[in-house]
Amino acid sequence: MIMDGRSNKVILVSHCILNSNSICIGPKTPSIWPAMIDEVVKLFMKYKVGIVQLPCPEQLMYGFVRMGVSKTGIDTPRYRMFCRRIAEEAADIVKNYLDNGFKVVGFLGKRSSPTCGVKTTQITLKGKNVEIEGQGILVEELAKALEKRKINLPFLDFERTEVEECLKALEEILKT
Repeated sequence: MIMDGRSNKVILVSHCILNSNSICIGPKTPSIWPAMIDEVVKLFMKYKVGIVQLPCPEQLMYGFVRMGVSKTGIDTPRYRMFCRRIAEEAADIVKNYLDNGFKVVGFLGKRSSPTCGVKTTQITLKGKNVEIEGQGILVEELAKALEKRKINLPFLDFERTEVEECLKALEEILKT
C-alpha cells in the first residue's frame, strides 16, 4: 500500500455515469444530468474514492450520435469481442490495484443498458425493446474476466427512476 495520503480506494464506473454526453439518443436521454450524474460523483468525493472510468463500447463502435439499441441488436461476435477486450483490460487494472495494496470497492453500471446493465438489460421482443433481468454485454464479459483472475467485486447499477435507492446501495460499498 502506498502511504502518501492517497485513499487507496478506487471504483470501476461505466462511462455514462461520468459523461452523460456519451449516451445514445432516445427516450431515456438524461435532461436532469447534462454532464454527469452529480449525486454519484459527490459520493465518490465524500468517501475519497478514485474513479476508473471504463470506455463506452457503444460510443466507440457505433459513434457519438446514435439511436438506442437493444442487447439483441448489438450482441454480435464482433461487438462481444470488443467488449471482451475492454473487460480484460479493466480486469488487469483491477488486479494491478489489488496487487499494490489498493481496495477496489466495486463496479457501478447503468441499469437497463444493453452494454453496462447489471440487474437488467434491454432486448428486442416482437419488434419492441423491453427491459428484462440480466446483464449487458460488457458487464457479462467483465464478470468473466474478473472470475478468471479469482477477483470478486460487488456489481451494482444506477437507475434514474430509483436515485435514492441506488445512492444508498452505492454508499454502502463506498463506506467499506
